[in-house]
Amino acid sequence: MEPVEEVKSRLDIVDVVQEYLPMKPAGSGSFKGLCPFHHEKTPSFYANRPRQSWHCFGCDIGGDVISFVMKMEGMEFREALELLAQKTGVELPAFDPTKTTERKRMHEVNDLAARWFRAILLKDPRAEAARAYVAKRGIDGLTGDLWRIGYAPDGWTNLTDALKEKSVTEEELLKTGLVGRSERGSIYDRFRDRLMFTICDVHGNPVGFTGRILDTPPPVIPTEAQRSGGIPSSEKRQEAKYVNTPETSVYKKSLILYGLDKAKGDIKRQDLAVIVEGNMDAVSSHQFGVTNVVASSGTALTGEQLSLLKRFTRRLAIAFDADAAGNAATIRGLDLARGLDFDIRVITLAPEAGKDPDDAVRKDVALWKDAIAGAVPIVEWLYRNAFRGKDIHTPEGKKTIARAILPELRRIHDAVERDAWIERLAGDLTVSADALRDALRTTSASSSTVRTSATAPSRPQTDGRSSAEDPHPKKSREEMLRERVLAILEIRPELKSLAESILAMYPLRQEGDSDISQYLAILADREFEDQSPSKLQEELTTSATALRDEFLTQEGRRLELEMREAELAGDTVRINELLTQYRSLNT
Repeated sequence: MEPVEEVKSRLDIVDVVQEYLPMKPAGSGSFKGLCPFHHEKTPSFYANRPRQSWHCFGCDIGGDVISFVMKMEGMEFREALELLAQKTGVELPAFDPTKTTERKRMHEVNDLAARWFRAILLKDPRAEAARAYVAKRGIDGLTGDLWRIGYAPDGWTNLTDALKEKSVTEEELLKTGLVGRSERGSIYDRFRDRLMFTICDVHGNPVGFTGRILDTPPPVIPTEAQRSGGIPSSEKRQEAKYVNTPETSVYKKSLILYGLDKAKGDIKRQDLAVIVEGNMDAVSSHQFGVTNVVASSGTALTGEQLSLLKRFTRRLAIAFDADAAGNAATIRGLDLARGLDFDIRVITLAPEAGKDPDDAVRKDVALWKDAIAGAVPIVEWLYRNAFRGKDIHTPEGKKTIARAILPELRRIHDAVERDAWIERLAGDLTVSADALRDALRTTSASSSTVRTSATAPSRPQTDGRSSAEDPHPKKSREEMLRERVLAILEIRPELKSLAESILAMYPLRQEGDSDISQYLAILADREFEDQSPSKLQEELTTSATALRDEFLTQEGRRLELEMREAELAGDTVRINELLTQYRSLNT
């Protein structure tokens, strides 16, 4: 048996899909759930066990277990096959390293760098200050190994020289972002005298690094060589506290959540993802046993990051730095998550816990656990945040608070819940609830609408199909009727003779012949599984008749157009031919 077929034979499509999203039975051997590839509220994603295939009727894509993993994980075919082979214990043939993908090679180069940074931190005399810093922050050896924390020594070519000895080329170093190029054209190490945090993708592949200075440095005074152009001018300024790998083909900041590769299992088990801001917050939390934690690295949540999290949970608990609460980026990230139907809560640390989760766990991990357990719903957090720094005793202060909260209350669909919030706001502001209701009716919701529309992904049309911008445009009535007829024939092949004459009137458009049968089987399960033979025959007759009528209508329009063109050309022979064809449509 070929390796690909052996891997597929040892897997069940439904089991694999259920590792990523919840599914419910939907017919003979089919299961359905919310599609992970587009936003929807009504399930249109189906996995079929007998056929070992999947299809989404919303975005009109499908395939087998390998194509599903490729799309979910953003992998190439070989990468997805290797991942599934590991699950099944199938040994794949040796892969020619000269033909390895650029993506895989970049992972290898980053892995070499991570190993080198770690070895320097553990043993190199130049890392004494870094080891003291790590000890001060309470990072133990096991945690340092697990998170691949290292140190980049001071100097312009330390890493470059070390990796060149491992047959890494300058071009590969530049592609990974480990080095930069000076104004003179020479390359230099991007990370120097910094504690190094290895950034991994959701599978644990090293894709980049964050380098943190150990202490706030003095302003950099350039040497004569630097002033003359030997070192890039950007290096002559005050150094930043953090330096990150630049965007590369494997490192996209909007796609990465620090620690997700280590936290995803517990996120799924607990059905909750705790999101912190700093790398150390995540590292410390895991070290002290709270392991469903990832870090956003201080940026607003992106749609790509939320799509990653949706594979494991729809419940988020977010811990914001006090300085970030209420800023525009924070709100945008929350709005985007709300637009994707996440259940969001916000964590607030008690004053005695410290300024961030790292402080809290080192004082007492119970402080951090209690803060997570006490996270409040997003509307509650927004409500409290609207009062921060406002004077509730002045008319202007009351108006400012109401304007901040009312657009959020408009987004609450349940009338009873919305009214309860209005009553609470009225009491806290000592104004009448009727005045707030009037303001809710008359005040523009533009602030909420603009925020959401600017950040949330476009939603599918009401019929569940993709928008006009989708690469899979809505099918014509003729295509849908034809698929409906063939799906009935798929489930009841003895009825095939009833429609053969109609289907013979025009060719079936073949879009990926190997997938048509699988697609029709899933469509049949969805539409006709519970119908009796007599009902199926009635459905077939109705659909086939409608298909014939649609075909005749389209043919009539085509002939009319050609007759008009023949008239303009004065071609009487052609006109008579077309007229004969047109009349035959109705006989």
